[in-house]
Amino acid sequence: MTNFPYLYNKIFDYGLKRVSHLNFVDMLRMIHMKNSNRIKLTSTYIYNEVPIRLAQRVRDLNDLPYGLSKNHSVNKVREWYLQSFMDIVEHPMPVVIDEMYKFKEVIEKIHDRHASTLTTMSRGIYELKREGLINDINSPTIQTFLNRFYTNRTELRILIEQYLSFFVEPCKTNYYDKNGGLHYTNKNNEFGTINLECNLLDIINKSIHDVQYICNKNLIDVDTMNIITTNINSINIHQGDDNKCKKVITLPSLEPYLYFIFFEIIKNSVKAVIEKRDMTSKSGGNMMSERKIYEPSIKISINTISSTDIIVKIDDNGIGIKSDDIHKIWYYSFSTSPIDMAKIIEESDFNITPLSGFGYGLPIADIYMNFLNNSTGNIKINSIYKEGTSVIIFLKKYDYYPQN
Repeated sequence: MTNFPYLYNKIFDYGLKRVSHLNFVDMLRMIHMKNSNRIKLTSTYIYNEVPIRLAQRVRDLNDLPYGLSKNHSVNKVREWYLQSFMDIVEHPMPVVIDEMYKFKEVIEKIHDRHASTLTTMSRGIYELKREGLINDINSPTIQTFLNRFYTNRTELRILIEQYLSFFVEPCKTNYYDKNGGLHYTNKNNEFGTINLECNLLDIINKSIHDVQYICNKNLIDVDTMNIITTNINSINIHQGDDNKCKKVITLPSLEPYLYFIFFEIIKNSVKAVIEKRDMTSKSGGNMMSERKIYEPSIKISINTISSTDIIVKIDDNGIGIKSDDIHKIWYYSFSTSPIDMAKIIEESDFNITPLSGFGYGLPIADIYMNFLNNSTGNIKINSIYKEGTSVIIFLKKYDYYPQN
């Protein structure tokens, strides 16, 4: 790697530059462009923008309090950011298409290098928490840093994934916009990494199926399986105020990210009803009769309230959340699940439940949802201890047709 004085002078200079944000709507707007123009535009943007963000994250990692900056896992992530920063600033600016294809290879390596950042950072945070260096007093400071760090990482990773997808030749199919103009997507109705007709019910059903897989893998008993297949699959879908059933609700979205959101929330609901069931079975008195009284329930409803707004509600009658803990559910270090560190390996973001027990599920889901909606406050959680939890997820359905 380049000598450290030179490297950190570069880091300092780039870290002072202003970030130029792109959001999900900006990504959709590029659908009407020729792919060659997309590649040129996004190559320039990536070349200029990525070093700024990488430099700012290196600076943040260097300034972390409470011993975080000296943690092995955090140091590992910082080294990745330093190497990626140098990979770009030492590469010439791509001008012609052949140079852009070579630059794409550099970005591809960076994308792969950072695949396990989430689990590696979460390991570092957990290690410090276990050592007593993170507690309720300093958690808000760590929370602020991690929110900024993961929000930036999410946006950058999504944009890089979309950029790399432009170099893949799609199998074209036609669609006509509102004004009769002919445009192209690939055969799966996708624009790069964006699924233009993402089926909401399919994603929820896949989440249910994978939660069931986790239960089977962990030898959860047959009663739990009934909770998942019988109760969760009773999904009520309504269209507007007229209460007419509509089996297909689609929207443009990033399917893996949307899946992650629903998987985490459904997994939490299943965990809550299991915990309450077990608590009921172990309580005093006539245990069998008490267990029969408690009927685990998870209900999922999808409602389109306008042409652009969808609400998904997930209600369970599980153990609920204590009032003293309700504000902590958004903390990255908060979890009620035990962690076996020996079983945690460095995985990519969407490997099935790599973050179980770290307390990252909800905070990361919130960041993903904020990016997709280009706003904050899209996941609302109300809970009463020993009675249950209600989660409301607000989804925006954007018009992806080009505007003339």
